[in-house]
Amino acid sequence: MKTQLLVLFDLDGTLIDTAPEMHTALNNLLSEQGLESVKYEDIRPSVSHGVQGIFSKAFNDNPKINGYRHNRYLNLYEQILGSEALLFDGMSIVIDTLEHDDHLWGVVTNKSERFAKPLLDKFGLLDKANCIVTRENVEFPKPHPEPILNAIESVNFNDIHNCYYIGDSMKDIQSAKSAGIKSIACSYGYRNIEDDPGIWGADYCVNKPVEILNAF
Repeated sequence: MKTQLLVLFDLDGTLIDTAPEMHTALNNLLSEQGLESVKYEDIRPSVSHGVQGIFSKAFNDNPKINGYRHNRYLNLYEQILGSEALLFDGMSIVIDTLEHDDHLWGVVTNKSERFAKPLLDKFGLLDKANCIVTRENVEFPKPHPEPILNAIESVNFNDIHNCYYIGDSMKDIQSAKSAGIKSIACSYGYRNIEDDPGIWGADYCVNKPVEILNAF
């Protein structure tokens, strides 16, 4: 009998490619405000840093969290949520394999539940995941270990040596290491070209989703 694993995924840039619609929402906001649009390639590397990361590429005055522009952007994004997003190529094979082998899997994200759960639902993953931890479920977001530890506790998984967290940013790897579990860095996610996943300290590094299966 195979040892059961718990495999946890970051959402944006790891499980699902959400950058195209987050870019569209930003340009819709800029258009409303009479400002020039920004190029997709300028926004993509910042998506893992959330709204403030995206805004840093479009505004010079550091718009406030929960300010008008911040909230308007969220509303515009919600209107198109899931319309341009895609599962990363090969990710369905990874999920199907995990389920076929009776492993547990889940999502740990700093994204708000308002967006994370409807997005997962659009891809038929909401009811398939064994656990989903969003920003509202914890006091401290990644890179703190609390989100990952929350996920492990929620499924009563006691074999911490067989837990993995997969992410596309250094904060994901830091969170996994702080939680005491194995980490997998993915280079296909949202990062600047000079940001090398090979130096994040992860246990494994993959260039495409199907390579994740080689880590187990």
